[in-house]
Amino acid sequence: MDETDSRRFGRRAFVAAAASVAVAGCSSEGGTTAEVDSSGGSTSEAGGSPEQAATDTATATESSETETTEPEQGAQSASVAVGEVVEDDSLAMVVRGVEKTTNIGEFQESDSGNTYVVVEMAVKNKSSSEFVDFNSFWQTRLKDDANHVYDQTIAVTDSSMQSGQLAPGEVSRGDVVYEIPKDASGLSMQFDFSSFDLFSFNRVTVDLASTASNVADLSQNLAVDVHSAGDTVSKENLQVTLHGSRTETELGSFTQAEDGNRYVIPDISVKNDTGEPLSVSIALQMLVKDGTGRAYTADIGGLSALDQAFAQGSEIAADETRRGEVAYQVPEDAGELFFAFEFSLLADGDKTFWSLSP
Repeated sequence: MDETDSRRFGRRAFVAAAASVAVAGCSSEGGTTAEVDSSGGSTSEAGGSPEQAATDTATATESSETETTEPEQGAQSASVAVGEVVEDDSLAMVVRGVEKTTNIGEFQESDSGNTYVVVEMAVKNKSSSEFVDFNSFWQTRLKDDANHVYDQTIAVTDSSMQSGQLAPGEVSRGDVVYEIPKDASGLSMQFDFSSFDLFSFNRVTVDLASTASNVADLSQNLAVDVHSAGDTVSKENLQVTLHGSRTETELGSFTQAEDGNRYVIPDISVKNDTGEPLSVSIALQMLVKDGTGRAYTADIGGLSALDQAFAQGSEIAADETRRGEVAYQVPEDAGELFFAFEFSLLADGDKTFWSLSP
């Protein structure tokens, strides 16, 4: 299996199971930084922790200069604080905030003696033409000062990080969650720019107890075609059309969006020109994303309440077209929105965007 096949298999395996380094200090692209978004859905423990200092940041003013440190040639690691942007030739990343909590939502509770560490981060594909794979399960982990290492746990916040292929200029933004002993100290995050090369990598260590004076951010600027309602896109012998979209605060008498949210409902169709039966997955191939890079997956309750939902559970026959709606819950103030469709979980460069703007 060559490197390209390894990347494709790796992305597919993750999604099916779930889903020279430059250090830029205190400045984001264009020299701007932004206040930490605290809508990750986690609740801090009473008394706080050193890591919570990441949330005590203020909006910074634009700067005309960006401090950049180049490590020695062949260097394998770099160390930064929360809020500092780190980048290589293809990816940029920043940890923007950290919280500890024993409960995530109403139904997720850490084991006795443990706590969740919720890390808010953003990752950007810097390329203007190449798609890049990102996988938070394989490319991030926590480590304490006793050298214990903790892998990402399966926990869902209101803004969970999405892995997969990133289009040129695309940002993936959200929470990565780890479960660790409450008495673990000296926490740091390890980020590997490559998760597939077994012999070398560029590793960044983020000290979660240290915060930059200004917390930087990454701006999404998609460098791919963004289609409009009514447009049909053909790839991988599929034709996908976004016919339009609508917004609602409730669906029927019993299904309502959460306070501060609304349903965004794309109306899509998929035509199968592969010559054989094909399955299309709402969970694995469809997303709604906002202009900051935050992703939203289909809302199960909203989907079940739709009269003309996009049907799953049976294959789309050869030459058949299937049409239906999918419901997503997004914040009322989410702003610019896109519908994203991945034509194949094995092929690179086929993630396609439609604008959901009125």
